Amino acid sequence: MSMNYEIIIFTHIFAVLIGFMFSTILKKRKRSSKSIYKLIDDLEKKYIY
Repeated sequence: MSMNYEIIIFTHIFAVLIGFMFSTILKKRKRSSKSIYKLIDDLEKKYIY
């Protein structure tokens, strides 16, 4: 009985950790793409205009 209880708790904690890691990765990707666009824009201003 206690073994099933531990498995249920561990599964919930594991699912929360995976969700947190996934959301963190998505935020970092969004931030990095924004910085890449800014870098491209700065380089265009420097060398084209």
